[in-house]
Amino acid sequence: MLWIDLTRADTEPLAFSERPVLTPHSGGEDVVSVAGVEIEGRVERAGEGYLLEGRVKGAARLRCGRCLSEFDFSFAERLELHLLPSSALPQEEEKRLEMGDLEVHFYDEPKLDLAEVATEQLALTMPMKPLCAETCRGICPRCGANLNLGPCSCPETSDDRWAPLLDWRPAD
Repeated sequence: MLWIDLTRADTEPLAFSERPVLTPHSGGEDVVSVAGVEIEGRVERAGEGYLLEGRVKGAARLRCGRCLSEFDFSFAERLELHLLPSSALPQEEEKRLEMGDLEVHFYDEPKLDLAEVATEQLALTMPMKPLCAETCRGICPRCGANLNLGPCSCPETSDDRWAPLLDWRPAD
């Protein structure tokens, strides 16, 4: 684990540049592998906590949600994170989250795991449904052939229950 002692940034900004090793499951079920992740930036004292500014970049191999083939995905994200002690947590039982609240990280001890921050950023950059291409045709539901490579050899079938609709035309 790559830890930063936040108290080192009490008097002057602390710069960092690290290469955490992330596991594929850190990005979700469609991530096959993750490589070349870099996190760099600086931490400085800000009020009762700290401000982390930097960027995270790297590459991953994803599985397409339609055809199941693998493809490369790269990411580069700016990062701004407000680090506050747990004592600054709101005490209300329920609190409505606002956009600024998503960029806050609370800590018990004044240290930060950079691998954890990089993992969170990777998960946030992953597409909800990864596609190898917008025009991906997927796989044949009968034989499982990748339709991006050409048509499959399955015979065309029709469901006779839908036959009456083939002749249907809307009235003018």
